[in-house]
Amino acid sequence: MDILAVDGGEPVRKEPFPSNYLGVAMYDNTELAEVTDVIVNKSPFRHYGLGDPCKTSDFENKIREYFGVNFALAVSSGSGALYCAIIALGIGPGDEVILPAFGWFSDYNAITNAGALPVFADIDETLSLDPDDFKRKITKNTKAVMVIDFQGYPAKMDEIMAIANEYNIKVIEDIAQAFGGEYMNKKLGTFGHIAIASFQINKMLSCGEGGLVMTDGEEYFARAVRYHDLGFLRPIFAGQIQDKQLLDNELMFAGNQYRMNELSGAVMSAQMDKLDNILAVCRRHHKKIRDHFIDNPHFKFRWAEGDCGVAAFILFPSAAEAKKFQDCLSAEGIPVGPKSACRNIMNDYPVKNKALTHNTLPPFGKGFNGESIDYVKLNAELKTDEIAARMVAISIGPQYSDHDIDDIICAIKKVEGFLY
Repeated sequence: MDILAVDGGEPVRKEPFPSNYLGVAMYDNTELAEVTDVIVNKSPFRHYGLGDPCKTSDFENKIREYFGVNFALAVSSGSGALYCAIIALGIGPGDEVILPAFGWFSDYNAITNAGALPVFADIDETLSLDPDDFKRKITKNTKAVMVIDFQGYPAKMDEIMAIANEYNIKVIEDIAQAFGGEYMNKKLGTFGHIAIASFQINKMLSCGEGGLVMTDGEEYFARAVRYHDLGFLRPIFAGQIQDKQLLDNELMFAGNQYRMNELSGAVMSAQMDKLDNILAVCRRHHKKIRDHFIDNPHFKFRWAEGDCGVAAFILFPSAAEAKKFQDCLSAEGIPVGPKSACRNIMNDYPVKNKALTHNTLPPFGKGFNGESIDYVKLNAELKTDEIAARMVAISIGPQYSDHDIDDIICAIKKVEGFLY
């Protein structure tokens, strides 16, 4: 019988795998032609130029059609999209926003920089927000909940929406890692009051750095647009708004600058046309892997209908078993670990020390609702670290071949044969 590579045996796989990047791995002459068009027309700014800038608007049009939403706003980053979403909902000092502890700093930063208090809830085995703990964390000050769909997998949006509706809580969907994913045959990003996406290099689609805000709420859209452009509502956006009272200059406020440029818009317009193919390839590979282990008694795959298929997560009974399996699988030449750096951010700074740009600012400054909160103590009460430690992730890319997937299956079977 073969010896495990971790014990000195021959690994299943010796040559490197293709890139497990998603959208960016699929760049070709389509993106090049779109970007070239911007250069030739000398119109990199979306609102005016020497030519006829239209790429970012084209991208927004494709988003509205694909997701079936009323409004789409392209912005310069996923972080910028989160800030716009928070401001769109009118969240500020004194408000609380519930979010899963397992996530990314951008989600936390958007809440704190609006002066609102982040309230961390646990995750369940979806690695997304636990609906039961979400409900436990609701107080009279809860204004919104932020749901993060981790690595292509949908949160339990039916349960989350039912709780949110019962308590009149706004729902922000962060679909940065599950763009194009579905839950109960409905697109992620279309359940809540507002949704955001990111187009950073690790995401489903990418222009290097970019973001998106989606909503059916006209007032939310108007506020998001104003915040992303210094408080202005330019004609291209004003023309989309039916309630003309929302155009009143008296509603203008001090915004920021998160506009998407035409070069990014050009890439994203080309990338949108590739989304369904990326999803189809990754989902097919994911299915092939899990079909081989569907009746496996030793571990189970995290999977639900609508999963994007970008990572095969295996759930183990204990963290020790997961660590052993991961070390052995990696030694067999299989790239192990998700494409995302998400983690329990309560373990890290600046969350642990609640540091802001100035120590008098809300929500943690003197007299504000987060002044005495102890995230280190609260973190110890969560099961987030324990659940995350029991998961082993195998990334899947759209450039993977059937041979690559066969090697993954072979390596999993080999390691399982030795460990069980």
